[in-house]
Amino acid sequence: MQIISLSSVLLALSILACSGTQAKDSVTSPSILNFKSSSGQHYSVAVERDKTVLSNTKPKKIEEIGEIKAVAAILVDTYPSIPLGMSYCQAGEESFLRVITIAKQPPVETFHIKLESCRENLELASPGLEWIPDASKLVIHWLQGPTTPHKPETRTLVINAEGKVVP
Repeated sequence: MQIISLSSVLLALSILACSGTQAKDSVTSPSILNFKSSSGQHYSVAVERDKTVLSNTKPKKIEEIGEIKAVAAILVDTYPSIPLGMSYCQAGEESFLRVITIAKQPPVETFHIKLESCRENLELASPGLEWIPDASKLVIHWLQGPTTPHKPETRTLVINAEGKVVP
């Protein structure tokens, strides 16, 4: 007769609760993000969020990282994570960096990337974002990055005169 320990049962339950829940490439329908730029202008823009955020959830926080006057706004919007079993990510957050072209009406999201995620183990360093306005450049520093799991990663984004990230 085989005896199963409580820790084995808990481990199996946590694996079952987490299996099939990776939503890295899954995208929900667009939602509307309303924000006010540092110049005082109000904007509404359609943005994509992945399935780590409930589709009807409004952001907990919207922070402007930088603005290229009359060209683009660089924002971070943060949402509560969808909870998983065993209390995993109950208090977690999902954050997205967005470049919004404001030179056109209506404004358009030209770039986005997940910055932090309880569900995907993405974590920014401190400081995580470095905006260099004179060069229209943003440097992102992760402790655990999106393309280097469990390792530090740095990415530099340059935003052109049309409000788009230059490859």
